[in-house]
Amino acid sequence: MVELILLNKAGLTEGEGKVYLALLETGQSSITEIVKKSGISTSKSYDVLNRLEEKGLVSHVIMNNIKYFKAASPHRILDILQDKNKEIEETLSKIEQIIPELISKQEAKEGEEEAELYVGIKGLISVFNEETEWMKQNNGVSYAIGLTTGGKSGKEVDNYFERMQYKRDKLKLKVQIIANKNSKGLFPYLEKSKYVDIRYIEAGSEMVSMNTYANKLIIAVYSKRPLLFVIKSKDLVKDFKEYFNSLWKIAKR
Repeated sequence: MVELILLNKAGLTEGEGKVYLALLETGQSSITEIVKKSGISTSKSYDVLNRLEEKGLVSHVIMNNIKYFKAASPHRILDILQDKNKEIEETLSKIEQIIPELISKQEAKEGEEEAELYVGIKGLISVFNEETEWMKQNNGVSYAIGLTTGGKSGKEVDNYFERMQYKRDKLKLKVQIIANKNSKGLFPYLEKSKYVDIRYIEAGSEMVSMNTYANKLIIAVYSKRPLLFVIKSKDLVKDFKEYFNSLWKIAKR
């Protein structure tokens, strides 16, 4: 039932959603009528009704020693969501304020060199979102070798990279890419961007890419499930940039 799914997303449990919908349909009802309509046991129905009353979604009256319950206007659900949004926005604002402090604590404990492995599309998104955030905060440039159409990872990867580049363009973030000449014309969203500088060489893989930002090197393998190796090493990044610059000099637009 679509209504029940949406109520769940609004923060109601399945039981709360069923009881609330039952009351909307039956109007003012006794516990017996609610149990019959919702399919929830009597003992559980009382607990559910108490929670709904706390949320302002149900009220009750007592007539002839019998308690009758009534659903509040569905507009109350919008009020609940708006309150949640306000709370989320306030929390987000507070988190943003302490992010620099949290990053400092993390970096203070990190070693000079370390490596991490990320698996799957969510891992890929996490890695490249972090790179974008670093570029934004430091007005930094991303240096990449290799372009991929997603390889065996599929269209979902392609779509993410296109969305990512659109975001970077809006932020005016610069990227330098060295790619296989066979990939020329396959990435119009990159080739049209005035913040992306692409040069081409004869060789290059369509399944693997490497790029660097800050003191991290990303090696991405576009297998059926993307694999991303993120290596933190100032020396390795320095060597990669030297290698990149040597290729950049011989690569052609």
